[in-house]
Amino acid sequence: MLQSLKIHSKKIFLILSLVLTVPALIGLMHSGFPLTDDGNWMIIRFSAFFQSLRGGEFPVRFLMRLNNGYGYPVADFLYPLFMYLSVPIHILGINFVNTIKILLGLCLITSSLFTFLWLRKIFDNLSALVGAVFFVYFPYHLFDVYQRGSVGEVLALSILPFILWQIERRSLRWTAIGIALLITAHNTLAVLFMFLIIPYLLLKIYVSKNKKSEFNFSLITLLTGLGLSAFFWIPALFDLQYTVFAKTQISNVNNYFASLSFIGIAVMLLILLTVLLILIHKIEIKKHRLAFVMLVISIASIYLASPLSTFLWKFLPSSFVQFPFRLLSLTIPSVSFLAACIVSIFDQKKKIAFSLIILALILISAFSYLLPKSYQNFPDTYYSTNQDTTTVKNEYMPKWVKEIPQKIPSAKVQNPTSKEAINLIKNTPNRTEFNVFLTEQRLIQINTIYFPGWQAYVNGERTEILYNNPNGLISLNLNKGVNNVEVKFSETAVGHLADLVSIISIGYLLIFISARKKIKK
Repeated sequence: MLQSLKIHSKKIFLILSLVLTVPALIGLMHSGFPLTDDGNWMIIRFSAFFQSLRGGEFPVRFLMRLNNGYGYPVADFLYPLFMYLSVPIHILGINFVNTIKILLGLCLITSSLFTFLWLRKIFDNLSALVGAVFFVYFPYHLFDVYQRGSVGEVLALSILPFILWQIERRSLRWTAIGIALLITAHNTLAVLFMFLIIPYLLLKIYVSKNKKSEFNFSLITLLTGLGLSAFFWIPALFDLQYTVFAKTQISNVNNYFASLSFIGIAVMLLILLTVLLILIHKIEIKKHRLAFVMLVISIASIYLASPLSTFLWKFLPSSFVQFPFRLLSLTIPSVSFLAACIVSIFDQKKKIAFSLIILALILISAFSYLLPKSYQNFPDTYYSTNQDTTTVKNEYMPKWVKEIPQKIPSAKVQNPTSKEAINLIKNTPNRTEFNVFLTEQRLIQINTIYFPGWQAYVNGERTEILYNNPNGLISLNLNKGVNNVEVKFSETAVGHLADLVSIISIGYLLIFISARKKIKK
C-alpha cells in the first residue's frame, strides 16, 4: 500500500493541486457573468469574431459588426487566441457568456496543472504543490479574473508555466508552440514575460555542460515561436501605422498603480523570508541561481507596479504597458517559484508545517478577490448584437476616419442621389455584393470603414476604393450602365507574407518531429 502510494505520489499531488483550485472556480459557477471592467467587451468581441469567422474570414482581422456596423479591425491588433480557443466551446452549443466563463475556468485549472508540472521538474511533490496553489491564489491573478475580466491576460498567465515546463523537459516543439500561443494570447504580457523567459533560458545555457546545444535549443525555440505566431504579430505591427493608436493616450499610469492588496501579505512575507534565507546561506546563490533570478524579478516587478516607481514611468513605455499593475503578472510565477524553493529546503516535519502556514496566508490574502462582488444577467443577445468597438479610446480606428459613426446605417449600400435602386445580393461580415443600373456615372457608398484588405470588383474587374470622406467609408465611382459589384475583405500582401511564415514554421516543426522519430527508431 505504502509502496503504491509512493509510486503514484506525483499523480496524487497533481490531483490535489487541481482539487485545491476548485474554490477559485466557484465565482464562475453563478448563472450570471461577474461585473468586471473588460468582461463584457471580451464577450462582445468574441461574438463578432465568431460571426466573421463563420462568414469565411481567416485569419480573422476585421470585425464587421462592431463600431455600429461599420466595422473595426480590432482582431488585427489585439490578442486573438482566446477567441480562437472559444470557438470549439461555442460550437458545442454553449452560449457566448458561458463560453467565456468556461475558458476562464480552464485557464485557472491549467495554471495550477502546468505550474505543478513545471515546479515538479525542479522540486519535490509538496513544494510543487505549494507553488501551484500560490500561482492560482495570488491576489492579482484573481483580481484579473473577477474584477478586470481580462481574458487575454488570464490566458497568457496559464500559458507561461507551460512554456517553463517544456523548457525543463527540453521539448523544442512544445516550447516553440507555447511561445507562439503566448504571443497570440496577450500582446503586452508576451513582451513582459520575455523578461522572465529569456533570463531563464540564459541561465540554462550558463549551467549547461553542453552550452552550444542549449544555446541552439533556446534560439530555435524563440525563432520558431515567433514564426508560428507571425500571422498575428507581423500584420499587427505593420498595420498600426494606419490607425490613431500612436496619437491616443489610453490611460494615465498614475491612476493604475498596484495597491498592497493586489500583492498580499503572504507574498511580501515570502519575499522577505527569501532574502533572509539567502543572507544566512540557507539558500545559496551558486546552488539556487534560479531562485536568485526569480527574487530579482519579484522585487523589480513589485517596485515597478507600485507608486514608488512613479518617476520611472516618465521614461518607460507607458503607452504600451498602460497599467503599471500589469507588472504583477511577472511576480506571480516568480513568487510561486520562491514558495516552492523555500519549502524544498526544509526537512520533512518543518516542510509540512511551513507549507500549511504559507498556504493559509495566501488564501487569506486572496479571500477578498475570491468571489465577484456582483453579477449581471444579460441575455446572450445583448452580446451577440452589441456594436461597441470594445476598446477604451477607439485606438485602432483608421486614421482617415475624422468623424466616428454614431448610429447604425440605414442601409449597407447607399446611392446618394436615390435615383436608381440598389439590389443587394449578399451581405456577410466580409463580403458585400450588389448590382445597380445607373443612368450616369455616380459615387456609390458602402457603409463600411475602409481598412487595408478591402478590395472592390466591378463587373469582374478590380476597381479603386475611395475613402476620403469624413467617416472614412468605402466609396466606388461607378460608370453608367449595369454594375455588378463585389466588395470583399481578404489578406493584404503583408498578411499573406506573415501567413506564409507561419505555414513554413508549422512545416519545420512537422519535419523536425518526423526527424526525431526516425532518430529514435
